[in-house]
Amino acid sequence: MILTMYYSDPPMTEKEKQALEEKKKNGESYTEPATMKDITPYVIDVEWNGDIDQAARKLSFKLAYNTAVKDVNFPALILKMGGFIYAYYEDDTQPQVMFFSGRIFFEKRNTSGFTFEYVAYDDLIYLAKSKIQLNFQNVTITDAIKTICSEIGIEVSESIPSLPTVINYLADGKSCTEMFKIFNEKSKADTTNGSIEFTVLCIEDKITAVKKGELIADYTATDGVNIEHTEHSQSIEDMVNRIKAVDDVGNICQVFTINDDVTHYGMIQDIYKMQPAKQGESVDNVKAAKAMLKRLKEDSSLEGIGNIQCITGYGITIQEEQLKGNFFIKSDDHKFQNNVHTMSLTLEYMPETKEEPEIEQQDLAAPVFKSASQGRKKTYNTATGGGDLNISAGMQAGWNAWGYQTMDNGTEGCCEAATKVGSYYSPFLAGECNNGVVSVPTLVGDANAAGVPVIDFDASQLEEGDCIVYYTSEGADGHVTIYDGNGGYIGNSSSQNMVVHSGDYSDCGTPMRIIKTSHY
Repeated sequence: MILTMYYSDPPMTEKEKQALEEKKKNGESYTEPATMKDITPYVIDVEWNGDIDQAARKLSFKLAYNTAVKDVNFPALILKMGGFIYAYYEDDTQPQVMFFSGRIFFEKRNTSGFTFEYVAYDDLIYLAKSKIQLNFQNVTITDAIKTICSEIGIEVSESIPSLPTVINYLADGKSCTEMFKIFNEKSKADTTNGSIEFTVLCIEDKITAVKKGELIADYTATDGVNIEHTEHSQSIEDMVNRIKAVDDVGNICQVFTINDDVTHYGMIQDIYKMQPAKQGESVDNVKAAKAMLKRLKEDSSLEGIGNIQCITGYGITIQEEQLKGNFFIKSDDHKFQNNVHTMSLTLEYMPETKEEPEIEQQDLAAPVFKSASQGRKKTYNTATGGGDLNISAGMQAGWNAWGYQTMDNGTEGCCEAATKVGSYYSPFLAGECNNGVVSVPTLVGDANAAGVPVIDFDASQLEEGDCIVYYTSEGADGHVTIYDGNGGYIGNSSSQNMVVHSGDYSDCGTPMRIIKTSHY
């Protein structure tokens, strides 16, 4: 096995380029940016891994390092954050091939040792960390992936497979890799076009997709040749074989049971709370309830001689004492040390014919939802609460009244929504609602005047019922929501033009203030 690694400095800014040219012009000493510098002699060990739950592939490596103070003869090598790493591999079975290219995102050095540690990620890291606002209308998944990558400036492989499922979806502040997961779920459910499950990968600096379990050609893992050992386990510890679906008033409306599993292992039951349909959206309570059913869990793993083709997303054929057949690679960890390449794979068995459980469905009653009262006439900025309920009860009452409703001020109704929802528990917000306050700066000014604490944003100071004020593209005090006490918010969504309850308050912009309406 031969492992070779190269490093290039990150691109220079215009200011850095000018400074370099000035040094050249003035005859001063200068250093040209490193380009494909061979760092192999410094490499101690390398670890390269991926996981279906980890967007980008990661390369962790250690370099030998010392300072001039400790060893004047040691030519120290310092790599810059954002620098490019290229790793090449060859052995007796294949010529040299680049298996990783990416950028340095992390470095660490302990002064008591003689190493420098680095972590680099491939370009999928930019798609994982970037959020988008795109409306996909009647486009295939393949074209949607291309659009997302173009938005972030990442190239797409010309050989990306056809994923024909048609998408109609608003990506409202979601990360690119979140969208890939959503696309994958829709593709799996699309029986018309073949129910394709896929994994998005970055190969040679370009984004592509691999259909789940696509077998690595001309490779079989066998004991006595390239497998050191395998492990296989079975468990019913997480099994759930009956689900009772209940409505808002506690009625049992549907029951879903895998009778064969109940017979074999005994009944293990869970409860699914049915959800009302949201404005402009549908809710598949049957699908959500069935998704809670869990069957016998099997885990398999393999350790052996490394093969750089064995990465997450692909499938391999195994012929071994206890593992035989085709297996999907759920995660992989490759180690390169002392000219030896080993790998550890976490695997999922892929039967030739997938077994679908027989689920019995009992329909007992039509669901009743307390919050389903839609379409009631709302009066512009009239307080619907007197500010006298406790926080939790008031938040629920405000949501029941105004959830999924369009404000009188439409997409600009964030302040209106906060005062209406908050009027049930906060005397201050009830008063603002009655006074017709619809401006965030006015709300902040009134709070200061009324002695309601307005503090700089500090997540540790957030309490259920507080107002979060944001800095947005509009500037300071551009948006306001109500904190739900669990990391989310209730507030007006401009893109959806209605009051929503979201699980992440940071989706709305940069928080800048907290109005302590939880106490006033």
